Amino acid sequence: MSKNKRLANAGWWIGLVLFAGMICLMLGDILQRDGVIGSKTDVLVMGTNAGFKPFEYIDNNEIVGFDVDLAREIAKSMGKELKIEDMSFDGLLSALDSGQIDMVAAGMTVTPERAKNALFSDPYYSASQRIIVKKGSPIRNRYQLSGRKIGVQLGTTGDTLASKISGASVTQFQTAPSVLQELSAGKIEAVILDDAPAKQYTAGFPDLEILPGALSDESYAIAIKKDNTDLLEKVNKEIAKMKKDGRYDKLIRKHFGEEAKS
Repeated sequence: MSKNKRLANAGWWIGLVLFAGMICLMLGDILQRDGVIGSKTDVLVMGTNAGFKPFEYIDNNEIVGFDVDLAREIAKSMGKELKIEDMSFDGLLSALDSGQIDMVAAGMTVTPERAKNALFSDPYYSASQRIIVKKGSPIRNRYQLSGRKIGVQLGTTGDTLASKISGASVTQFQTAPSVLQELSAGKIEAVILDDAPAKQYTAGFPDLEILPGALSDESYAIAIKKDNTDLLEKVNKEIAKMKKDGRYDKLIRKHFGEEAKS
């Protein structure tokens, strides 16, 4: 074989290898952008229910809120991008267990029942359940809820509390705003809801009021899959760091306009 022919063959093979390399790079980029590869290492997936202002809600077609900002700081500390999956509140722990999401940040209260199915981070917010009624309602305290039509958000601690009230007829809704709309329309007589969303959403319903006194004292935490102790450790470490360096207080002021109470 002549020298020129050998050079031509070598050039052909080099060109083929370069072309194949370009195709592989392009395919890899497409798969990564579509989330087929790279998602496990580069993305932290947060599950939530975006109808729980100020913790998570939709503003200008974007999910925002206290929990979102908190989760984004956690993802950033791990060198990852935060991805948010919006779903029904009662389906969050199932999605966590199946691996669809990495963690739940959704104003979720730590309860013994939930702790059987997930790990929970250190608490990041102290909350309580409150009663909401129409102005002028004869219902003035928890003892007058017996036998009443009560609305709750499905799967929440408010839902659990309402189920224990004697003779009450409990109607479950997917989001906090939908519960209050039913109350305003007179289709139910009272709502049991977490205090912070209660304050946020009743501002848009001038005919509703929050009764004084709390039904419970509870703590919100981030839920993580049962065996993922590595992620739990990283989440706890970043929450503690945020509370120490002032970022946590900054988020509290941003979303609540008050000092931290946790």
